[in-house]
Amino acid sequence: MDSLFSGDGMRRRSFLKLVIAAGGATAAAAAMARTARAAEAEVYPSKFTFAVMSDVHYFSPSLYGDNEDYVTAENSDRKMFRESSDILDKALADIVAAKPNMVIVPGDLTKDGERVCHEEVKEKFDAAREQLEAAGVNTQFYVINGNHDLNNHNGKDFSGGTAEDADRTDPSEYKGEIWTACGYADTTAYDLGGTADGSLSYVAQPCPGLTLIAVDTCKYNVDAGDGSLAQETSGHISDDLLEWVCEQAKQARAAGDVVVAMQHHGIVPHFGYEPVIFGEYLVDDYERVAQAYAEAGISAVFTGHMHANDIAAATYGDATIYDIETGSLVTYPSRMRMGSFAFTQDGDELSCTLTVDSHDLGQVTLDSCGLTAGTQDIEGYGKERTLTVESVQTMLSGMIVKPLLSQYAPRGAKAIVAGLLPALGGEAFVGVTEENLNATLWGLVSSRLLPQGFDVAIEIPDVKPVGDVRIYYNADTQHVEAWTVTESADAADVTMALPDDASRQFASELAQVPATMAVEPGSCLLYISADTFNDFLEEVYDEIDAEALSADGQEKVLAIVNLLVSLLVTASVDEAPHALLDLVDFAYQDHLMGCETTEEWATTAIANVPALLPACVAAAVNQAFADQQFVDFATSIEFNLRTLLRSDVPFIGSIAISVVAGMMENVKALLDTVADMAGLDLGETLAGLVSGLELMGEPIPALAQNALSTLCHDDNVAEDHNFSLAASATIPSGGSDGDEVDKSGLQQVIDQAGALDTTGASQSALDELSAALVLAQRVASNPDASAEDVASAQARLERAIKAVEESKRGGAGGNGGSGTSDDGSSNGSDDTGNGSDKLTSTGDASLIPVAASALGGAAALAAGLGVRHHMNAVNLDE
Repeated sequence: MDSLFSGDGMRRRSFLKLVIAAGGATAAAAAMARTARAAEAEVYPSKFTFAVMSDVHYFSPSLYGDNEDYVTAENSDRKMFRESSDILDKALADIVAAKPNMVIVPGDLTKDGERVCHEEVKEKFDAAREQLEAAGVNTQFYVINGNHDLNNHNGKDFSGGTAEDADRTDPSEYKGEIWTACGYADTTAYDLGGTADGSLSYVAQPCPGLTLIAVDTCKYNVDAGDGSLAQETSGHISDDLLEWVCEQAKQARAAGDVVVAMQHHGIVPHFGYEPVIFGEYLVDDYERVAQAYAEAGISAVFTGHMHANDIAAATYGDATIYDIETGSLVTYPSRMRMGSFAFTQDGDELSCTLTVDSHDLGQVTLDSCGLTAGTQDIEGYGKERTLTVESVQTMLSGMIVKPLLSQYAPRGAKAIVAGLLPALGGEAFVGVTEENLNATLWGLVSSRLLPQGFDVAIEIPDVKPVGDVRIYYNADTQHVEAWTVTESADAADVTMALPDDASRQFASELAQVPATMAVEPGSCLLYISADTFNDFLEEVYDEIDAEALSADGQEKVLAIVNLLVSLLVTASVDEAPHALLDLVDFAYQDHLMGCETTEEWATTAIANVPALLPACVAAAVNQAFADQQFVDFATSIEFNLRTLLRSDVPFIGSIAISVVAGMMENVKALLDTVADMAGLDLGETLAGLVSGLELMGEPIPALAQNALSTLCHDDNVAEDHNFSLAASATIPSGGSDGDEVDKSGLQQVIDQAGALDTTGASQSALDELSAALVLAQRVASNPDASAEDVASAQARLERAIKAVEESKRGGAGGNGGSGTSDDGSSNGSDDTGNGSDKLTSTGDASLIPVAASALGGAAALAAGLGVRHHMNAVNLDE
């Protein structure tokens, strides 16, 4: 990077970083001297090239095992894990061939944060950098973490035959041991010693005229419930971090830089329904963040996470910001980006044209992790592996069905129903508990679902051998009652539905004497009371617990779900035939590729989704109900309607109960009987229910149609591949003629700090020296700094130097002088345990350049880092 600067190339810059070369205090002092020298002009590169690879999701071949657990894991995702090593090798080979000045990676370096995966990706990056250096190119690699990279309990080692926990990676290891050279050296860190969400953020100046802000948007301090920390898919930016990012951007803009950022989560929706169905792929409160970025002067943000090659923009007043998302290497179409910043200077005006293009990896040889595919066009190879029946089944089972069963099955069917009804049933089930569930359901059936009088009763005609029957709730008796209305014209045979030969014989004999045993019109033949309803439900809960929620039962439930999913996604949406899965896969892949161009069949199918989806559901349900797998399962869940029904009519009442109970002994028989009696098509009935349900505030068919449509139609930036963006900045003039503030005294003190031997100084004194030096450098490079600003910064730095000297005389580890700002507030050591004191104890890089002595260089102290969280203690108005 130094070759891009003139000898005095940093004088006009706001203090964005502390630049330290290896070699301890000598190198530190040289860097400070270079920073301090006045320069009339900065040397901007005519073109600064870069590559972007995102969502690498590298899976180490050492973790692979050809076993059932791995197959389940692979089918639970849309990513090509076994292929990831070979794909990354090809991407890096293309980077070496292109010789860019910079490579940025906006997160998800690993499959699931496995330590060995981080280490091997870093080794591959190092090897590529060595090849580039051999070719005469000093390529800088900058990374930021993604939601998969830290504290991830999904990281598994399959090599032993089953899935075992792999060694995970925490924030301290990430930036202090593995990725130090790819963003945490020669940069300004937000919170170098911290481990809180956001603490991995930093600012870099890859070349004159360009500032890169890497923002850690991930959540990795979630309580895992076992004493450890875990991660989440969604992302956020705290108020403090957002303020810091914007302050860094404003400083860089004031110093004449074009500013871009890099983070994992998006800040602008990349398709219309992304906030609705995939909100976790945007940072929380994304509109507030996007507006703050835009107004702070950030021109573009490089993002990942959603795996799409898409560019979107948002405008706030006169400020527009671009979200440049790059797809995943391990998901169709397996592309990265190449681009450049082209600088031109006209007097004090610096113009920059940012150009990005989509880069096709082409042919990739796939021979890792047992692969025998040979050399493949990776785009076509991935296209066949995006969404399959097996992957959809496994994802739904793994993400929804299994977690629900695991969470709720131990509680039992009654507790499950009591827990779900308030969420699904609206006001009718507010306050439902396991204790009052049966009473609530009885109230629903008796007072809401059934008519409240004989005259408005549900009438079932010609129920043999009793004639027409009316069913309603009788408020006087508080029973659900079935009354006969007319005498049957035919004493029909009712034996066919009874359960055994003896019952059939008995019923047949009784049916032969209708004159003596007939029920007179206007009789209550059957009734259900609150007590019998309660007893019946308790039996049903027990039966479901035994047959559906036991270990064997859960496997049956999963099998039925997989059957339904398979039948649903393979249902035809046209005569081609294209299946429903083909439509979803097309829309999804269309968005992943970018520059969306839909096809006629897909446009037609999406327009017909409100009708197609219910038809697909109906066909799938009817096929599933007829499948022997479902028949066996539904038949196994039995119940006894004799517990539910009562009659005060001699003989015929008993026969009626036996008939009804015999007709509906299990779930399958119940469904068949209800369908026959009511003339229902069960598939169409359930499809109608699904169509009426709302999800995310919309009827399900409308939600599906809108999501598919917006995936295929880009109403934001249409050109997602070959894209150019113009940005400009004003180069500070260095002060008005005849009115320039004298900063020579301040510069002398800065030089003194650069040459200071800090061996034996206390940590608190070093912390204050770091903060005072940051402020002094910023004031020295600020053309608008007043004489008062200069005097204040100089005085504070002189006090800090004095405090270092005094702490050395007081002995190592002494408190030393903490230093104070002009307003008397303390700017001393950080006793929270989240700051720089951790670095000293772990042997990581020193906090400030002047602390890196020549002897300390061998102990990894030479790569001094500027810690931004100390700057937060500085009064920026000083």
